[in-house]
Amino acid sequence: MYSVALTDKQTLELQERKYPEITSDEILLKVHAIGVCGSDLRVYQHGDARVDFPRVTGHEIAGEVVESGSNVSRFQTGDRVTLGAHIPCGECVFCQKNEGHQCVEGKSMGYHVDGGFAEYVVLPKKFVENGSIQKIADTTSYELASLSEPFSCVLSGLYEVDVKPGENVVVYGAGAIGCMYIAALKKMGAAKVIAVQRSAPRRQNALESGADIVIDPTSANTAREISEATQGLGADTVIVTAPSTGVQKEALEVVMKTGKVLFFAGIKNVTEVPINTNHFIYKQLKVVGTHGAPRHLHIEAVKWIDEGLLDFSSFITHTFPLKETDKAFETAVSKEGLKCVVKPTE
Repeated sequence: MYSVALTDKQTLELQERKYPEITSDEILLKVHAIGVCGSDLRVYQHGDARVDFPRVTGHEIAGEVVESGSNVSRFQTGDRVTLGAHIPCGECVFCQKNEGHQCVEGKSMGYHVDGGFAEYVVLPKKFVENGSIQKIADTTSYELASLSEPFSCVLSGLYEVDVKPGENVVVYGAGAIGCMYIAALKKMGAAKVIAVQRSAPRRQNALESGADIVIDPTSANTAREISEATQGLGADTVIVTAPSTGVQKEALEVVMKTGKVLFFAGIKNVTEVPINTNHFIYKQLKVVGTHGAPRHLHIEAVKWIDEGLLDFSSFITHTFPLKETDKAFETAVSKEGLKCVVKPTE
């Protein structure tokens, strides 16, 4: 089989490997679609302490079960499935609370074991037992199904800040995740969704995803425009999908009293960031962060996709065969379009 391995920082290599063999507790999946995630790009550009080279990365996986071990009863050959990212141990305090995405072992597909930029991927025992493997409708394409993992993370953020119909919401960043937030917020009844985005193409993406107002922070006073759009009160909820400490600080300023702030994007180079904690106190804010998603929200994400509750096809702007995985990464790094999907069967 063929796979694309990350052999060093910024070095992807198409390799021919032996057809995988599985144990009685594993599943062999034929990969039909694998999305390029922002975290894949960070590993590609900067490396990661959890990733040993060479490593086949990628966790936004959808495919077909081609072989299941003798001890696996839930899945049969031919099942069409999509995957979550995390490999929960099943035993720690978080796994026992059905919060496997916070498992103390912190293992994920494409990090600690080979992921989906390959023709086939082996799902290890702990993933089969404790991870999220969800069947998809016959009418759902593998490309759309590969969005289930990132969209489950969007749902996790929305539930964490408990967005209500009629709220005014600001979304910083209009990449794939930001646009998913925008579209989902409008579906859930947000009154106004205000997107803040530097690049013109992505501002257009935000409008197409349903944003009511789009602000270019390079030419406008973002805080003033948000204030004017919310009758001077500020936003009920602010969601930060851009990895910027400056944006994080601004989010605390543009949110209304008793409002909510969600920090979704991590910071590339972690440094001490001065934050005016008086905003927390005197504005009585709820400030939260989210990472990943529990299995029940991955199940819900699959339902959204199967039932077509959003136009998920609009988020996929580029597709590539496996041999052009390097081009998929380059396109994603350049921020051209939104979601890049690799299709190893082509």
